[in-house]
Amino acid sequence: MTVRFERAPIRWGLLPLVVFGGAIGALVRGLLTLPFDPPDASVSGLVMLLSVNTLGSALLGVVNGAIGDRARLGAFLGAGMLGGFTSYSALTPLLGAWPLGAASDPSGAAFAGLIGLIVLIALPVAAALAGLLLGRRISRERGGQA
Repeated sequence: MTVRFERAPIRWGLLPLVVFGGAIGALVRGLLTLPFDPPDASVSGLVMLLSVNTLGSALLGVVNGAIGDRARLGAFLGAGMLGGFTSYSALTPLLGAWPLGAASDPSGAAFAGLIGLIVLIALPVAAALAGLLLGRRISRERGGQA
C-alpha cells in the first residue's frame, strides 16, 4: 500500500504578512527580554526563555483555535508575530552550556539539566494545547466553526 501526500500550494501572497508580523514579534520579544540578553544558562536567562516560549505558545494556541480559516490573520498573527516572538532557536546555544553529558557527575547536575530541558519544552507545549482549547471555545461562543 502506497501512501501519497499532496502538498498544499504555497500562498506567496501571505509571505509579506508573515515577514512583517515576524519582525514585530521579534521586536516585542527583544524589548521585553532586553535586560536578559543574550539568553544564557543562568537562572534569569532560563526563566526569560521559558516565560517567552510559554506565553507565545499559549497565545499561538488561542489564535489558531479562534481564527478558524482566516489565512491572512493566521499568517500575520500566528506564523508571523507569535512565531517571531517565541524563541525556540535560543535553546540550541543553551544546551551547550548545560551539563547534560556528565552522567557520572555525583552532584546531580546532569539530571537537573535534563529535567530543565524537559520543562523548557513540555511547559510551552502544554500552554499551546491549553491555548488551542481556549481559542476553540472562544470561536464557538462567537458562532465560529473552529
